[in-house]
Amino acid sequence: MSFTAFMIVLLCCVGVIAVSLWFIRHQLKLNKAREEKIRAGEDRFLEERQKRIDSIRVLLKTVGTEELNWIEASIRIKHLLDQLSEDLSEHEDISAFYIITEKTQHIPTHEQWGDLPKPAKMKFRLEMDSYEVEHAEHLQRARSSLMAYDFK
Repeated sequence: MSFTAFMIVLLCCVGVIAVSLWFIRHQLKLNKAREEKIRAGEDRFLEERQKRIDSIRVLLKTVGTEELNWIEASIRIKHLLDQLSEDLSEHEDISAFYIITEKTQHIPTHEQWGDLPKPAKMKFRLEMDSYEVEHAEHLQRARSSLMAYDFK
């Protein structure tokens, strides 16, 4: 092999090595950026999860006051538990929130409630009050159990 051919092959090999090194460096940068995005997403997920847990705890502290009745609290808590992918419907005590939510699904809310005539509102209020009285003890146990529940 002539010296010129040897130099051409050598230059081609150096070129391939340089391109390979550039490509490897580029892929490492992309992997690092991908990992940072994943880590940021996981952090955001954990942050949102903690906000929902904190919301549940605030609801549990304020339930039973003039500001928040058991029906509304049960619906909100069940919704937050669903968002956390926590199915506690089989839990002996905490199931009260699921029971109340299920029993009151047919009752209109928000704008629909405002559009109801007074007799219908009274009927639904009496119904909700009867559920609160009927499940009062179970709801208190549910409150205590959920306050002590360890969200993992």
